[in-house]
Amino acid sequence: MNNLNLQKLKDKASEMALRNIWGEKSYKINMAILKMDNTNLAACTRLAKFYMINDNVPEAKNMYLKALEIDPNSQGAINNLLEIEKEQQECNMVDQIKTAGELFRTGQSSMIKGKLNLAIKLFTKAYSIEPLLKYAVSLAFAYKKMGKHDLIENLYKQLIEANQTDSDVEAINNEFTTLRFKIKSLAE
Repeated sequence: MNNLNLQKLKDKASEMALRNIWGEKSYKINMAILKMDNTNLAACTRLAKFYMINDNVPEAKNMYLKALEIDPNSQGAINNLLEIEKEQQECNMVDQIKTAGELFRTGQSSMIKGKLNLAIKLFTKAYSIEPLLKYAVSLAFAYKKMGKHDLIENLYKQLIEANQTDSDVEAINNEFTTLRFKIKSLAE
């Protein structure tokens, strides 16, 4: 009977993963699978994804490491651990830069090199230190390169709400016209 229950749990977990369902129910099912079969690689990687989605990087890393104990050649676990390490290195590098100007220059350099995620981190921090329009526009441009048009729109709305003078709103609209064009086109 235990093998039948385990197979039902595996089937349900696989179905949920295929449907991109990563909530609490998915977590509980995959934990139950691991309790019944502590060498289930798929359950480990699904739990790691659950933890990543919920910003619990240390637990995600632990699950990927457990997956590598089960299968040292698990390319998914290896790739995800490398991605976590890269993300941590980028965050550490951004944290070490203290001035908005240096963050901006490093962000521009990152854009040229195609390191868009890093550029977004740099421009975001620059804008949080010194909320200048040029930092916001650079951030929006990085979002556009990544196809994150909803984030451009959110940033635009925040800028409009924070700047009430006609000249500021006009400057924002001028800078964001081409960045927001695709959003308007999609809405029509």
